[in-house]
Amino acid sequence: MISLKGRIYRAMMYRLSNFNPYHADIISKLKRFSQKLESDSCPDGFIRFEEETKAGTRYERLRNAFEPSGRLLLYFHGGAYIAGLFGTYRKFAPDFSQAADNGETIFLDYRTAPEYQYPVQLNEALDLWKDLIQNQGYDPKNIIIGGDSSGGNLVLALLLKLRDQGETLPRGAFCISPWADMTASGASFKENYGKDIEFGELGEVLTEEKRKLIHHSDIYSWLGDADRFDPYVSPVYAEYHDFPPMMLTAGGDEMLLSDTLTITRKLRQAHVPVICEIQPEMFHIYATMGNAFPESAHSYQHIMQFIYMLYHKPERK
Repeated sequence: MISLKGRIYRAMMYRLSNFNPYHADIISKLKRFSQKLESDSCPDGFIRFEEETKAGTRYERLRNAFEPSGRLLLYFHGGAYIAGLFGTYRKFAPDFSQAADNGETIFLDYRTAPEYQYPVQLNEALDLWKDLIQNQGYDPKNIIIGGDSSGGNLVLALLLKLRDQGETLPRGAFCISPWADMTASGASFKENYGKDIEFGELGEVLTEEKRKLIHHSDIYSWLGDADRFDPYVSPVYAEYHDFPPMMLTAGGDEMLLSDTLTITRKLRQAHVPVICEIQPEMFHIYATMGNAFPESAHSYQHIMQFIYMLYHKPERK
């Protein structure tokens, strides 16, 4: 049963951040949401640097005052590729640093839709990855990639690109409620519509009229003319051989639950070590809320344990 704090956060999220395209101007609402959370704040004991690659890809680097260990968390934020990077993501840095023995955290600040569309964000992720490896001297096996929602989409797309190009992949990766199916064909898209507090309508049924409206709404503005069945766009249509160990989390009540379950099934079919954690009655990207309430704390701490395990166990040959 969901905790009292979990219920309070569910109610708060429904009031403040329901982005159902049937009722909301999705672009302006997401832009306002990210702007409201913009901040120059930095966790105590950490220094923030705003940097960019030679090609102009922007990113933030957070490190503490100790000698860096060479370990790195590369994180891709969510927001339907419409919302920008905002300050609350920086709370990952101290916990990651502890799990990785003074690791650094880098947040890709990709260009957003609708002004910038596919493959801009994927190209920026590739550019940053190559800059980290070729110009900054990071070992891919010391890097863990993570992301939530559209950032989870970008994690999967980048891993697929690197694998398909014959590049060395990172040590591991995690996805929080990845948005991995632009065709919205998973069973949960319809089954959880009346339970999803962020993209659905509580107690309502997804009619064919609503499904078509959502499917052609501005929440997909990042796609441009891209093929929704392209595995780099909808990673549920990809194959997952030769992937690094992964962890995925999702809420049991979210419309995108099927995305996580499909990716997990394909990873297991490819014999990739994978942990999948589904929290009943939880909502989209609940784990990004850290220790705010028991359910988010449970999954967030498991992600940090996954990171610790990857760095402190011998790498697979």
